[in-house]
Amino acid sequence: MMNFASIDFETANNYSDASICAAGMAVFEDDKLAESPHWLVRPPKGCGYFWEDFTECHGLTWFDVQNEPEFSAIAQEILERLTRTDIVIAHNAQFDMRKLRGTLQHFGIACPTFDVLCTLKLSRRVWPDLPNHDLKTLAIHIGHEFQHHDAKADAEAAGRVLLAHVEMLVRRRKAARYAGSVLPSCFQSASIRVHLRFIFSAITFAPVASSTPCL
Repeated sequence: MMNFASIDFETANNYSDASICAAGMAVFEDDKLAESPHWLVRPPKGCGYFWEDFTECHGLTWFDVQNEPEFSAIAQEILERLTRTDIVIAHNAQFDMRKLRGTLQHFGIACPTFDVLCTLKLSRRVWPDLPNHDLKTLAIHIGHEFQHHDAKADAEAAGRVLLAHVEMLVRRRKAARYAGSVLPSCFQSASIRVHLRFIFSAITFAPVASSTPCL
């Protein structure tokens, strides 16, 4: 059983790492979706110009967020969820973690340390024959329907992708045992987290903090 939090950010532009305009999370406990909070966020002054192609992607404009709280007002809610789970995941985690660190730095908020797993990198290793590893393609592959580029829906979809990976990993472990194969010692552990580390190597994981490079 796994406890993890999946996170996704939508941004107004790509010139500022403090341009988050929506945040979505999916918290899974014992492999089940426990909660999926979502926030619209007003980017701080100087960081909130909405690029047209970004609006076309997620559908948000300044008028949608102008009366919403800035990220500093919701940061504690988000960080508490990220630090109380076993693993934090995101699809293309390098992007989301850069935006998180940049926004926290803008408001002078310390970034706690937690382990991050990138489901994009994971999927490239698990399903190398797929035409691409976009979240939409992966969702179709595992049979999960969602609204792409909605922060809440994207966060849940990434979580579903991870659970599909784990399910496949468990099946492989059982098949190896049934065939009488000699399993590495870490495969004999009940910890799926250890299994993931073994299969996908330490490059998949990276501790994230304000002074630590992401993935």
